[in-house]
This record gives sequence, structure tokens and C-alpha cells, in this order.
Amino acid sequence: MIVLLAAALLPLAGATQPPQQPQPARYIVQSASAGAAAAAVQSAGGAVVRQLDIINGVSADLTPAALARLEADPRVTLHLSRVVRAAELEVRSPGSGSENDTGEYLLYPATATDAALLHSTAVSTTAGSCTNWQVTSGGTAESLPLMGWGVTVAVIDSGFMRFQNRQGSQSGWNDHDPATGALFVEGDARPGGGKRCILYRDFLERSPANENVGQQGQFNSTDQNGHGTHVISTIADNRRAWLGSNLSGPVGVAPKVNLVIARALNSQGAGRYDDVIAAIQWVLDNQARYNIRVLNLSIYAPVTGPYWSDPLNQAVMEAWRRGLVVVVAAGNDGPDAGTITAPGNVPYVITVGAMRSGRYNASGEDELADYSSRGPTESAFVKPDVLVPSTRTIAPVPDSSIVAMEIPQARIHERADVDFALGRPDRRHTYYQLSGTSMGAAQVSGIVALMLQANPGLTNEQVKYRLMATARPAVDEATGKPAYSIWEQGAGLVDARQAVLCDSAPAEACALGIANEGMDITRDLATNEHYWGFTGWVEPPGEFR
Repeated sequence: MIVLLAAALLPLAGATQPPQQPQPARYIVQSASAGAAAAAVQSAGGAVVRQLDIINGVSADLTPAALARLEADPRVTLHLSRVVRAAELEVRSPGSGSENDTGEYLLYPATATDAALLHSTAVSTTAGSCTNWQVTSGGTAESLPLMGWGVTVAVIDSGFMRFQNRQGSQSGWNDHDPATGALFVEGDARPGGGKRCILYRDFLERSPANENVGQQGQFNSTDQNGHGTHVISTIADNRRAWLGSNLSGPVGVAPKVNLVIARALNSQGAGRYDDVIAAIQWVLDNQARYNIRVLNLSIYAPVTGPYWSDPLNQAVMEAWRRGLVVVVAAGNDGPDAGTITAPGNVPYVITVGAMRSGRYNASGEDELADYSSRGPTESAFVKPDVLVPSTRTIAPVPDSSIVAMEIPQARIHERADVDFALGRPDRRHTYYQLSGTSMGAAQVSGIVALMLQANPGLTNEQVKYRLMATARPAVDEATGKPAYSIWEQGAGLVDARQAVLCDSAPAEACALGIANEGMDITRDLATNEHYWGFTGWVEPPGEFR
């Protein structure tokens, strides 16, 4: 009987096999509202995955049949949920000597833009505190060093290093915010009381491959790729080290900021559009709860049309419209013109390109990094906005991460003694010198945090204006003319001191100017009226003007 039943389950010779069902594909569906988009998807037979209110849409898994029905529906707009990646790292083969040999010159983030020279300057700060899973912004003013106290920076990337368990805790994190699902920990205490805090939220699909299931996975941070940890540490590593020139101090640009970390990129440094848009939406939903002022996006996607048509760009624009200072990597696709990537092609945000420190150039002069993406954008805007030294930036990476395994030549001999007031990392970390506009964006995010500690009333438009107005364009000393065009260097190299303190810059540079004057972002988002930049191509002589 058992043999007969087994035989009955075998396909008969010549029998027709049932056709394979086509696999659904992930799309972003937009309509007059997220609710209308969801209704259209369900009516077409698709499956709604996420509601994305900030772009009046949803993400959905669509079969070919459901896709065909929606393509015939004039009320909706469809976008494939494309891949967004951590801005690719520039890796060079060893040059003279060795790329591992820093020759006593360590380009820590705090030294790259001279932010370390500001850390000892005290300013009146209303830093607030972390209490009841919230970041308060009020309280009594204190005199605190310029290290980012009271400012919250959000980072959407590949995550953050995992930490060992504490006694009475399932991880290095103290608690789960019951309102938002974020992991929450109170960090360093200020001299006058109150503490900084760090939060973490995972937006990747829960799976063993993503290391975010089970007790350890759900109640701990993780960064399988390494890019996120390097970016976050560039902003906020609190470890003290010798920084040269008789100076020691924290190696991060803004080592006392509050951090909100959203993981949206996997072990390969890749995520879907809808993962990143959902993370941006969550940041905006909790903007007031966590007092978020800055959003760092060291990520990129290829440009496929004008800036306003891209749903990721629309989410980034909404973040700017709601008052966040959004800092984005320009991309690492240089040296050709027109290589700015999304969302760095959004005209409103601060797009950061890269310089290569003179210590690593035969000329001994700072030079524009050849990998740094150049403008103009596809919509004729000047980008990048500013530059910072971003080549061989030193910050920690988990030894088990993809970055560590794929770029062993970027490792330096110094072991990472990471200090984030979260306890000990549960995996070994080493300092890596990585190059790319990702590191540049992170450095500028840290400088913006210092600006907002010193000048908490600045708006995002005023921050961008001052950052650009106080920047120093590279000049050819022999001719007195700019060494690079505005489509290569933007306003020039960031001057951290003048951006933060404005103590010797021209009065017009320190004025409360509007960076995107004449542009209405609300109309840009809500209507079919958009903007075009002023860049044109002149033939002859064959150049942008």
C-alpha cells in the first residue's frame, strides 16, 4: 500500500507540468494619496507591502497581471522599487610605501576639516536630555564644548555595530521605545546633568540572513556591511586619540550628538527604494520626539530622470520641506561631468564632494579627488555644493563585515577601541582608512551639528547658505583663477570654524541668507511646476556656463 501511494505521486510519462507562476516584483505605486494608491493596488490584485504617506504612495508586490491593470489606470504612477546602495568606496592599490602606512598622519574625521580645533570652544547650549524614550530640547542653558551637544543626527545606512549584553539587558541597548519600536540607550552624561542618547531601528526584512531575528537579532544593532559603522563613527566617534600638532581629543567630528540610526541597507550595502523611503518616513514621524535636526544620506542610486520624478528624491525633498538639514553624498562616479547621483541631484539639499589631502598627493597640495562626482545635474543645477577632505578617512569597521573582508588594504595597524557609551562591541573592530563622498557627507553632517549647537535657531536654508558662503574655493596660485569649476567644487572647501562661529568671515557670509531663494519646495512637490537650473553648454568653446 505504501509503495502504491508513493508511485501514485510520481508524474506520469508525458504528463503536462503545471506552468510556473511568475514571481511578483516590488513596485512603488503613487496616487492622490497613500490610501488611494493602496486601494488601486488591491483592486488590481496586488499586495500592499508598506504605506508611504510622505510620497502619497505604497510599495506593493505585483504580478504581471496586476502590473498590467495598474499600468492601464490613469490615476496612478508606477516606479520599480530600484536598488539604492551605500556610496561606493574608492579603493586604490598601494602607492609609494604602503596605503597602510599613515606616516604619522592620521586623517581622523575631526582633523580633516579642523573640527577638532573647535571642540575646546564652549558655547551657551540648551542641550535638553533623554527621558521617557524622548529627546527633550528645553532646559537651562549650560556652557558646553562644541561637540554637538543637544543636536540629533539621523543616519540611514547599513546599520551599526553590535554590542555585548549588559547585565539585566538583552543587549548593550537599555530599552525598547514602546511607541516607535526603536532600541534606545542613554550615553554620556553632561557636567550639569542630562545625557546624550542613541537610537536604532531596523527596516530590513526580518530574516536570519539579515541577522535581525530572535532575541539577539531583535534587541541588538548590527552592521553586516561595515559602511554604516564607518559613517556613524566619522560623525560621532567619542574615542580620544592623538590628533597631531600637540592636540588630543575625540576623533569624531561631533562626538556628543544624539544619534538616530535607521538600518535600510543589507550585508552587500544595498536596499530597496521602499526600505529607504520607509526609513525617511519614520525619521520624519519621530522628528519632534527625538529632536532630529540633521539627516545624513551617504547613499546613491543612478539618475533616471529629472530630480522631481524620482520617489526617493521626493521623500528627501519632503524631509527638507519639514525642516531637516539633509546632507547627501555626491557620488563616486567622477571625474566625468554630469555624474552626480540620486538623491544628491536634489537641488535643495547639501550635496558633498571630495578633496584629497595634500599629504597624499605628489604636489603636496589639496586636490579634487578624481572619484568625486561632478555636475551639472540632469536638471542643469550646479552640484556639488561643497567639498571636504574625504580620502583615507579613518574610522572603525567590524572585522567580520563585508567591507573589512573585501578591502583588506584599507586596514591600518591601529586597533579600534570604540567609544559610544554602549558597552563593548561583541565583535572585533579595526580602524580602516576609507575614501569616498560618503565620508565627506558624514563629516559635513557633523559640522552642521556643531553649527546647530552654537546657533540652534538656524533653519536648514540658513545652514546651507552659511556653509556655502563661508567655504573657500580652491584657487590656482599661479593664475589667481579658480582651480576647479563650480560644477567640480561648488562653493569650495568647507571652513568649519567660520561656518560654526563666523568670527572672521565677511558679514554677508554670516547673514541669515536663504540658500534656495526663489524656489518653492512645497509647490515643487505638490504640482507639476518644477525648476530647471541655469547651466548651459556653450559650443564653441565647448564648456558649461
